[in-house]
Amino acid sequence: MMIAAVLMVIATIGTVAMFNYGISQNSSSRGKQEEQSAISEDLAEIQVINDRYTCTDELSCTVSGTDPGENGYYPTGTSPSSTFNAACLDGTLLDQLITTISETTMPSAFNALGISRSVNKTINSDGRYNRYTVTWSNSGGTRLRQITLVPTVAGWCP
Repeated sequence: MMIAAVLMVIATIGTVAMFNYGISQNSSSRGKQEEQSAISEDLAEIQVINDRYTCTDELSCTVSGTDPGENGYYPTGTSPSSTFNAACLDGTLLDQLITTISETTMPSAFNALGISRSVNKTINSDGRYNRYTVTWSNSGGTRLRQITLVPTVAGWCP
C-alpha cells in the first residue's frame, strides 16, 4: 500500500511539471506570434510606401497617395538627369524615403511588446546605395526580423 502511494505521488508530481511546462511554452509561442503579427502589419505599410515612392527629373521625391502606375515613377520621355544619376550613386535618392518610413507611425502593439524599428541604407556590391534595410528588434536588442528593400524608382538608376 505504501509503495502504491509513493508511486502515485511521483506520477502526480511528473504530471504537474509537464502541465506547467506546456503552459509556459504556450505563453512563449503566443508572445512570439504577437510580435511577428505586429511586425507584419508594419511591414505591409512600409511596402506600400516603398511602392509609391516617386521622383521627378529635378529629384523632388515623394510618396504618392495612390499607386503611380508604370509611367508614374519617373517623367516619361526624358532621360534621367545627372542629378538623379548622382543621387542613385551616393544614396541621396533614398533620403526622403527613409525619412518617411522613420516618421511613419508604428503599430500600437509595438509599445506593449517593446519592439523598435530602424531603417538604414544598404550598400550594394557595386558600391551603390539603391537599397535600404528595415530591422525590427525587441527591448533586449535581439533582432526579430530584417528585410532589405529596393524602391521601384531605383529601376531608373544607372
